[in-house]
Amino acid sequence: MKKIPFYFLLASLFLGSCKWHLNLNLNPDVKPDPAKPIVLTSRQSEKLACDNAFSFNLFREVATSDRKVNAFISPLSVTMALGMLYNGTSPDARAEMVTALQMNGFSDEEINEYYQTMSQALLSIDPLTAISIANSIWCEKSYPVKQAFINVNKKYYGAEVQNLDFTLPSTLKTINNWCAQKTNNKIPTVLDKIPSEVVMYLINAVCFKSKWESQFEKKNTQNEKFTLENNTKKYVAMMDQTETFSYGADEMLQCLEMPYGNQAFSMVVILPAAGKTIDDIVNELDNNQWSTILSTLQKCEVHVKFPRFKQECEFSLEDVVAHLGMQLIFQKGGNLNRISDDPTLFVSEIKHKTFVEVNEEGTEAAAVTSVVISGMADAGPSIPIPFFANRPFLYLIKEKSTGAILFIGRMDDPQN
Repeated sequence: MKKIPFYFLLASLFLGSCKWHLNLNLNPDVKPDPAKPIVLTSRQSEKLACDNAFSFNLFREVATSDRKVNAFISPLSVTMALGMLYNGTSPDARAEMVTALQMNGFSDEEINEYYQTMSQALLSIDPLTAISIANSIWCEKSYPVKQAFINVNKKYYGAEVQNLDFTLPSTLKTINNWCAQKTNNKIPTVLDKIPSEVVMYLINAVCFKSKWESQFEKKNTQNEKFTLENNTKKYVAMMDQTETFSYGADEMLQCLEMPYGNQAFSMVVILPAAGKTIDDIVNELDNNQWSTILSTLQKCEVHVKFPRFKQECEFSLEDVVAHLGMQLIFQKGGNLNRISDDPTLFVSEIKHKTFVEVNEEGTEAAAVTSVVISGMADAGPSIPIPFFANRPFLYLIKEKSTGAILFIGRMDDPQN
């Protein structure tokens, strides 16, 4: 079976507001010029390949070991939040993060500059796609934070920094409102409360909205059967179109790529072959697998049936991140000594919330990752190829020229 590299995006640039002003009602008969590829240096390309490896490892941990039905995550959001944290860790904790995040051999400056470069490129590559990546640092106003930690995250991550009184009810509302604004109100609540021992939040928010290059006509959408892995059948709203797409297949899977906007971004759908399951695919998916799958895609006429769906997910990633090798960040003892000299400082929670809606017009997706830091409280005509996604499948949203992955998910039950 051929294999694929997930070109996953590690980048962030703070924007004052999400770019939801673009015209999503453009004339469908007018095709935009194809996007110009993002040009990376050889060193940046190496970094991107390393990021993809972490993306697959992260998704495998969330979507298989946790048995999350319809799991949907943003590796971009998770890694951006961890990237800010990385700048505050001790040498030992940092070494763990380097290994887990596949960043061996890269200097701090190379890592931070890469995030900055990719952010700027992703935000500007497709005028027909609304995308925003925002970072913020929320500090308890009486807690001493090292200025160097603040400066590096403001410089490379564009992080907005606010010092607030965490004992005031208004602080909770302020942070949640920021997350709602940066996700186009798709994730309105990230925090339920602020525990007394929390002294800082590192938060990343990502939002994406774009139309299909070839939209599905609503009149063709009908209720059809979707077969779950346990052979239960449910009726779902199944979209339908026949069009020329990039397509590939082997003994393990069928793969379809459906572009958005000016083709800078696309959704890649991986449908297990008969007798195979999503877990069979996820357990083998890595950089090589991903590269091979993408390299075999060819343009051909495809009859596509794809379910219309909307879902929200929430994950606590402490165990997942620890299992991937980052353990010292969860322990007291000076492991976050580049944030503060407080030896009681530690990461108490990593919360990840996502939203995705797929319909006839296109896709809207959003994610928020919150790293919670606690310490001392007072401180010619052809026969169309059938691609019927009428059983569980994987789907990914990526940037085409680099392969950078913004989102990855599995759809087990469109009605769940």
